Amino acid sequence: MTTPPPPSRYDEDGYVPQTCAITAEHVTDFPFREELPAELRPRWEDLVRETGDGRDVITRLAGWKLGGWPTWHLTQPTVFPCGDCGTDMRLLFTVASDDETGVVVGRWGELRIFTCPTDPRHAFQADLH
Repeated sequence: MTTPPPPSRYDEDGYVPQTCAITAEHVTDFPFREELPAELRPRWEDLVRETGDGRDVITRLAGWKLGGWPTWHLTQPTVFPCGDCGTDMRLLFTVASDDETGVVVGRWGELRIFTCPTDPRHAFQADLH
């Protein structure tokens, strides 16, 4: 067995893998405000005032998540149609910038992967938000 070569970048450049662990946590995720049932909108308005996090406070969660609702803190909600069949794609996975994990996507955004609910063999769509 040979010794692997040393990394070509310094640790502080973020190119060297760091030891970490994944801890699953069940959270309740909600759709964007316009998709909320009318009876929940007053509580949403209270939450926005309490946290100061803006219009997308209920879907903009720190860390990574499987499924749930996409965030729309930069744009209005939009639909991603499947390139193969035209069906509205659904959110599969989100990698969000987060101080706790040290993950930064773009300029503190999110990497989102959307998939076709009709056929998993159809191409996925990646979105930086």
